Amino acid sequence: MIRSRRAGVFAAALIVAGVLLPSTATAQTPDSNAHWYIATYTNDVLVWDEASEQVVDRISLQNRIPVSLTMSKDGERMYALDPFFERIEVVDLASEETIDEIRLSQARRTVRLNGFALDPDEEWAILFVKSYTKESDRWIVEGPFMLRYDLARKAVTDTIPYPGDEMPDRAGFRLSPDGDALYIFDEALIALDTETFEEIDRWEISEPFEPGLGPMSIPFSRSPYQEDNGVYTGLFRVTDPAQNRRMMGIATVDLNNREVDFETFGPSEGVSFVLSPDGKTGYGLRSRIGSYEFWKFDVEGNRVEARVPFEGRPRMGLMPSADGTRLFIFVAGNTIDVYDSQTFEYLRTVELDEDMTDVVVVPQGTRAGGQ
Repeated sequence: MIRSRRAGVFAAALIVAGVLLPSTATAQTPDSNAHWYIATYTNDVLVWDEASEQVVDRISLQNRIPVSLTMSKDGERMYALDPFFERIEVVDLASEETIDEIRLSQARRTVRLNGFALDPDEEWAILFVKSYTKESDRWIVEGPFMLRYDLARKAVTDTIPYPGDEMPDRAGFRLSPDGDALYIFDEALIALDTETFEEIDRWEISEPFEPGLGPMSIPFSRSPYQEDNGVYTGLFRVTDPAQNRRMMGIATVDLNNREVDFETFGPSEGVSFVLSPDGKTGYGLRSRIGSYEFWKFDVEGNRVEARVPFEGRPRMGLMPSADGTRLFIFVAGNTIDVYDSQTFEYLRTVELDEDMTDVVVVPQGTRAGGQ
């Protein structure tokens, strides 16, 4: 077993930048509920209520087949990306009307929006783009670029210098909870000030965290049941050179304080991870053709609590219910399979009118979050 807690000086720089300190997971009660915003292969976004397991609303967009949904922090607006990656449609959820659009393409120049991060106050956004200009005999490809886009002026105000060696074709990035820092995930985790775009600190996450350990992959996946405070809990994988094998365990990563608390519990396996609403339990799926398992993790005890075979399907996603009593299998197709979270017994299948392309889960009574 490998256990460690590593901390560094990241905290000093990010606290100066105004990043909030960690908070706890969402409270879980028998009355807890969530709404799922389900993008489909039509121009409709379905609103599915967990408690009743019914579609309670249908939001019609101007653009067909939204492939990605983003909610504003206050839960009042939805940003829907079209399948050509050219338009982000802005929808007011109270009126269910389209109120704006983000689009950079002009005439012969097509600009694809391959990444999007929204300022918590919705004054600006970070866009990761690539442009394609059609000439008479060729296409001119430029980028990728990382841009700051002013939502009120509907204009690009800054091109952000990339702090790494070379801008990758795909970049992972997200904003701090108050929007003062931009985290870029490369071989290092780099924090930039969002006003000056100067580097305020760097965390060499590709390097071993302990002498004698191999490089470690640490979790940065989102959960709708954790406050968006820069703290991520999930599975990590690390190479143990002494045994020449990959190990896995549960890690909690605090970007604000540059801390990783991790402990291995066994050999690495291809299993997913999602956190329960109370933050005490993790659930996962192990998927191999003809062999599917539910996994249950004791987060506080850092152990696998249960492995239960079930009749799965290709392309599965997993989400616990807000009240903690059910597990939902979804992603491909138009169905949501419902299981008991304690016994893993199959309960029923919910059929929707349309196949889904993306899902955002918003716990009720909280600010908008998402998977």
